[in-house]
Amino acid sequence: MTEEIGPRLLTVKQACAYLNISHTTLYRMIERNELVTVVVGGRTLFDRKDLDELIEKAKTPGARPPSKRGRKPKKKTT
Repeated sequence: MTEEIGPRLLTVKQACAYLNISHTTLYRMIERNELVTVVVGGRTLFDRKDLDELIEKAKTPGARPPSKRGRKPKKKTT
């Protein structure tokens, strides 16, 4: 059995750090119903298990890293 490190419920700041995203991105994900919140005592918190689930769903096997936008392909010289 694995032991969790740290608290189960994370603040906005902690959730952003955990996912390595900005506050703006986090709030957009909430607006798009991609992420649920837990409200306790008027504070908006995030369940670490939900964040882990989000990470697992985002994994794409065999995916290539995104290409640089705006870069023109190199011309082949013959």
